[in-house]
Formats: sequence, structure tokens, C-alpha cells
Amino acid sequence: MALPSGISPCADAVRAAAGDMESNEIQEIFQLLRGRTQEILAREGALGSEQAALRAADELARQAEHAAIIERRNALINVRARARLVAFVRDQFADRPDLGIESFLVGTNLARQGSRLSVAAEQKALGDAYIGGMLADLDRADLTAVLARGDSDQDIADALWRIGKDQDTKDLNPQVVEIAKIIQKYQEGARIDANRAGASIGKLPGYIARQSHDSEKMGAAGFERWAEEILPRLDTATFREGGDPMVFLKGVYDGLVSGDHLKSPAGQQPNGFRGPANLAKKLSQERVLHFKDGVAWHEYNQLFGTGNLREAVLRGLDLSGQNTALMRRLGTNPEANLNMAMDVIKEDVRAGGDPAALANFNTARRGVIGNRLKEVSGQTRIPGNATQARVAANVRAWQSLSKLGGALLSSFTDLPVAASEMRYQGQSFLGSLAEMGAGLMKGRGSAEQRQILSAYGVYADSMRGEIMRRFSADDSVGGKMSRGMSQFFRLNGLSWWTDANKASAGLMMAHNLAQNKGKAWGSLNGDFKRALGLYDLDAGKWELLREMDTRMADGRDYMTPDGIAGISDERIGQYLAERNRPESAGAIRETRQDLERSLRAYVNDRVTYAVLEPDARTRSIMNQGTQPGTVPGDLLRFVTQFKSFPAAYMQKTLGRELYGRGYTPTALGNSFRGGRDLVQALRNGNGERLALAQLMLWTTAFGYLSMASKDVTKGREPRPADDPKTWLAAMVQGGGLGIFGDYLFGEANRFGNSALESAAGPTIGTAADVINLWARAKEGDDTASSALRLAQNNTPFMNLFYTRIALDHLFLYSVQEAMNPGSLRRTEERIRQQNGQEFLVRPSQSYQDPLGIAR
Repeated sequence: MALPSGISPCADAVRAAAGDMESNEIQEIFQLLRGRTQEILAREGALGSEQAALRAADELARQAEHAAIIERRNALINVRARARLVAFVRDQFADRPDLGIESFLVGTNLARQGSRLSVAAEQKALGDAYIGGMLADLDRADLTAVLARGDSDQDIADALWRIGKDQDTKDLNPQVVEIAKIIQKYQEGARIDANRAGASIGKLPGYIARQSHDSEKMGAAGFERWAEEILPRLDTATFREGGDPMVFLKGVYDGLVSGDHLKSPAGQQPNGFRGPANLAKKLSQERVLHFKDGVAWHEYNQLFGTGNLREAVLRGLDLSGQNTALMRRLGTNPEANLNMAMDVIKEDVRAGGDPAALANFNTARRGVIGNRLKEVSGQTRIPGNATQARVAANVRAWQSLSKLGGALLSSFTDLPVAASEMRYQGQSFLGSLAEMGAGLMKGRGSAEQRQILSAYGVYADSMRGEIMRRFSADDSVGGKMSRGMSQFFRLNGLSWWTDANKASAGLMMAHNLAQNKGKAWGSLNGDFKRALGLYDLDAGKWELLREMDTRMADGRDYMTPDGIAGISDERIGQYLAERNRPESAGAIRETRQDLERSLRAYVNDRVTYAVLEPDARTRSIMNQGTQPGTVPGDLLRFVTQFKSFPAAYMQKTLGRELYGRGYTPTALGNSFRGGRDLVQALRNGNGERLALAQLMLWTTAFGYLSMASKDVTKGREPRPADDPKTWLAAMVQGGGLGIFGDYLFGEANRFGNSALESAAGPTIGTAADVINLWARAKEGDDTASSALRLAQNNTPFMNLFYTRIALDHLFLYSVQEAMNPGSLRRTEERIRQQNGQEFLVRPSQSYQDPLGIAR
């Protein structure tokens, strides 16, 4: 590359001093130096050009020295991460290294030390801890409602910017300033954690939140208008590299609109960056838009962002948790480190001398393990085409708003499922069932209890708008649709139900930990020890936990992660000495972090077993490594919509009872491993069959309760209890099909769809309804009534279980009867013949006709 005029003599001097260096690297150094000089001159006008250039060179030299330190540190981090992964597989999964790697990434149900202390579990626990801690602090200060309202967003953004710039905030509302301080506290904590894990994130003065960009809004506005709006709101630091600002902004605009900014860089090696030239590349690739103040940030966010301030802060903290946990476990380049570790493990398998085992391992590496990594690395959430992904996600959200109005009534089996999880941990099934039921009366718990839950990252999902993740592997909905879904799940009661059940489950586990604190490891219940072992808590670590302080809330004692700070350095040093490990300050701090990670992951993860939601393993199975915004990715997400809950039931609840009690999986190299594993698990003799029988009995009973409740909300008598078909249906309802079973056996088949069409998902099923309707209309059939029913079943908010029956009797039945006279009477007869049910109030005789169209 030719150098610009006037630079060649200087370049020769640089080359002579630095040795062999490419011309393009030298050019980048000079461009960076020129941009930094201009920035210093703009900031400190009293300096001359020469003084500013010297200062710029000094700053870049220090930055390059820092880069070299980061390079050496990251190399050590990566070596250590690989060694830990290899040691874990060799120690715990020598017979099935493929399952060992899967356990490390997303967790499995196998009863082996650390099999649930996965990358994914730490990602969720850490992100939840950041968010839960912030929400708990806001709750304690009685400021949650102020932030949630959204009418103070501009002032909060302004306060965040001023606090970051050390500017006066006395003219702002004190509540707004306190909210900003709480947000800044957790953002700074997340930044420090990331740097300790291997990042090098400087403290950015005036930082507010991770900026979002709505590609649709930007595309509709066009570059000229976007640049016109953003340019006056940007700080001069945005253009520190020099050059034409409009050229810079055009590159940013094109990347944001196309979605290229979301794509992960490829071909990276597991090291840091070297020298100022590569640092310049890094800075040019990670362009940052610096806003001149908080008001400017908020104005831009309203014009071209995808959510409000609260959503931006929560999204940023959650992403920080994901990235930091990934670096903690897999180093600064996770994919490269994992591949290098798997190369070592592959040689272990090869040394076993079984070619079939090696072939099985290689197949798992290319398929299952690759998909698991894509899930924890976030690749399955990066859209291939941003616009396509947004449209598809909104279509699925529309289906949810139209068809999940009765979701609460399908969730009654949460109670026996939670009780079965507590039984797995060594607690009483009936006692846990009673406590879960009582918890519904207490809702989200007292203020003291919410503080305890926040320490584990178990906090109200309704505050985060994430109730939908219980039923979908798709979390790509944003903006107004996301807020509409949050409101919908509040209205249908599922937000309250989920929050209350999670609070009860989390508090039961934290209380059980405190109750057992007085017991030595050998005296603990065997099931309880097994559950702790899944999160790498053993006898030595339990003895450390016994040293910690507990917390009281509403007359009960609870163990929480923040109590680990009360364990003395001397006691931890003794623990390290007993294991022949150095007693350095760093080792002590790391041991505290490991204890906190294990304890938090234990409660945070097991709560998602008690109140089922799909974990990373379930999502990976359903997404198969695909990305939204691609044809296979969106097709899979359409097909699997509403199937995440039953998939989680099969993978987590049934999988826990079958494979989580100590069975030995079939060795690599054997065919039909899945079938062999199932038979082996059932023959294991550790209580698997009894646990499954108890689970089936109670979920069937609560499944009948769900069915009866839904029948009543439809105006029908409950199905006859003496009919075997009723209990078969209750078993299906209670056995994890839940919402999907509701859809498969209910409304869809009334349009004549096959089971295959229904199994293809609600969107494809609805498309089939439309096609069937069109075909019938072409043949001259009367389709008015079917069209009305199709519209009813695809109108958001219309199917809320407590409003639909009122709408039916007050208005919809009369319209249906007018379009298809006698249809109500025929419906009554069909229900009587198929289900043996009568209507509590017969539609054909009791409907209202306010418009006078049916009578």
C-alpha cells in the first residue's frame, strides 16, 4: 500500500526503529496518531500542535504497553481455561467425553460432580444477579415504579451522563439521581467483572447504557435524515480517528442497517492484541458513537432505538453476564479454546483404541457439541437477515398474543412438578406441594424475601418482560411487541403465577440450605448431597459454606451468596493449604468467586427445574444451531413455537428422574445408545420408576384440574370423571404437552387440519386454515362462520380466559348464529357426543343479540 505524501520519510524512520513493519501498519499508526492529536487540540486549545502530537504519541505508547500486558495475561487465561476443561472431562467423564463437554457447556442431568455447573448456568446466574440486584436496590429505595413508568427516562439518562462526567446533579430530581447511581453501580460492577475475566474495557465517562439501533427505522429514514439527526448529538470524541465525519457515519449506517455489526468476527486466535497497529484495527472495527450528553442519547434512542432506557439497561447487564461467564469458563476466545481442548480430548479417545468410539466422538463434535457452543456463544441469536428476523419474530409474537389467553389454566401442573424437584433434592413431596400452594397466597414475597431472591438472581420475570421464555425458544422480539407481550402476560395472570412460584421455590431452597448448615457433610441427606454435587459443591466447600453468615426474613433463616464475604481469609487459606494449593490473595479471591458461583448457580438453575423454563440445552436442541433471519432458522422457530415447555418437561423433568439418579450411560462406540440408555436407567434401581410413577400420578390429577378449569371458562361442565378417555386426556394435559396439547387437540382440528399441520406450529397451522378456507370458498361453500372463528382465534387479547366467555355470550355467538344459523345447537351436540359434556349455559338459548342480527 502506498503511503500518503509526506509520510514516507517518517515511515522510514519508524521502520528503522521498529524493524520489519508493513506499510499499511505504519499508515494506521500515523492515522491514529493524527486523530488523537486532533482530539487533544480540540480538548485543550492552549497546546501547540507539536505538544499535542507528543502527548498523543505518549498516550498511544502507554496504550500499546497495556496491550502487550493484556496479550500476556490473556494467553495465561486461555491456557488455564483449556486445562480446566480437559481436567473436568478426564476426571468426571472419562467414559463419555462427549457428554462431559456437553455438561461443561450447557449442563446435563447426569449425577456427576459439576455436571450442571455449566457455562450456560453461570451465564444465566450472573446476568440474573446483576439485574436482580439492581431491581432489588430500586425496590428497597421504593424507586421501581419511577423507572418502570418511563416518563423520567430523559432525566435518568442525563443523570447517568453527569455522574459519569463528575458533573453537578443538584438541579435534577433526587429520585432520578438515586436511580442513576443504582444503575451505574451495577454497570460498573459488570465492567470490572468482565475485565477480571479477560476483557479490557476502559471506564467511559458519561456512559449511559448499551445503545440499540432499530434497522427498520433507520432504513425508512435513509442515511441523509439519520445523519442529520445524529450528527449534532454526537461528541467530537466519536471522530477521534480523523477523516470525514460523513464518511465515518456512512460506514456505521450501512453496518447497522445491514446487520453486519451483529455478526461475529471469524478466524480469531486465542490471544490478545499486539502493538499499536493491531490496536488501531480493533479501534476502527469497534466504532463507538459518543453522544454529547444524556439528553442527546435519549433523543436518539427515541428516534432510532429499539426500546426505552430500562430495556437498554437490562439488556446491557444481561449481555455482560453472558460474555463474562463465557470468558471465565472458556477464555478470551471461546471457540478456539474449546477446539484446542477438544483436540486433546480426541487424542484421549484415540488412545482407547476403539475406532467406533473415535467416530462417535467426531460426530458429536461436529453436531451436538457445535450446536451447544452456538447457543452459549449467542450465535443462535444473531440474525442472518435483521429485517426477516424481526418480521418472523413479530408473527410468532402475534400468535402468542392470540392463542395463550388461557396459559394460566394450563400451568396448574407447575405445582406437582415443583414438588417433584424438591423431592429430588431430598425434601418432602407433600410438604413441598403444600408450601408451593401456600406461596401462591403470598405472591412475590415480602421486601426482605425479595432481597434474598435477588442475591440468587431469582427475581420477578415480569419486571424483565421474560415470561414468554417459558413457552418459546425465541427471544428476539423487541420494542412495542415485546411490551405488548409483557402486558398480555400480566393480564392473563401468568406473570403473577410464575413470579409467585419462583419465589416460593427459591426461598424453599435457600431456607433448606440454612437449615442444613449445622450438619457436617457426612450427615446430610444423600439426595441433597447429590444435588449440591451437580454444582461442584463437595465436602470441603460445604465446610466453608457452614462458616458463612445467614440472613433472616419473616422469621426464617436463609443462606445467600453475599454471606460468603463473611468467611475469613484465614479459613479459606486453610482450605487451600489442605489441597496443596497456594494461599495467595488471588487464590483466596478466586475461591470466594467459585463458592459464590456454585451456590448461586445451584438455586438459580434448580428454580428453572421447579418452575419449568427451557434452558440452553433445550434451546439448542430446538434451534439446532440455526440463526433467526435465515430460512432454516425461522422455519424451525415457527415449527417449535409453543413446544419449548413440553420439550423442557421431557428434557429436564423426565430427564432428571430417569438419568439424574446415578445411571451409567452407554459407552461411545455402541449403536442405539439412546435406547440402551433408557433401558439402563429404568433398571438402575435408584428410585427412577417410583419417581416417575409419583410424577405421573400427581401431574395427571392436576392435569384434570386444568382441563376442568378450562371447561368452566368455556361454559361447559367438566368432563365426566368416570370416563377413561377423560383421564387419558388429563395425563396428556399434565404430562408436559400443556399449552401445545391445548392447541393440538383443540381449536386447530376444528378447521379440518391434520395432526401433521397442527404439529407444524401455530403459524403454519393458521396458514393452512387460510388455505383451506380459500379452497372451500372457491368451491362455493359457506365459509362465513369459519372465517369468523379464524379471526377470533387470531386476534390478540381476545382469548383471555376470563373475558372470552363474556364476549361469546354478549356478542360473538349472535354473530356466529347470524352467519350460520343452527351452528350453536350443532356445536352443543358435537360436544355432547365427543366429550360427554353439557354446557352450563347453553349458547343456543342464552346468547345476547345487541345488534339484532340473529333474531
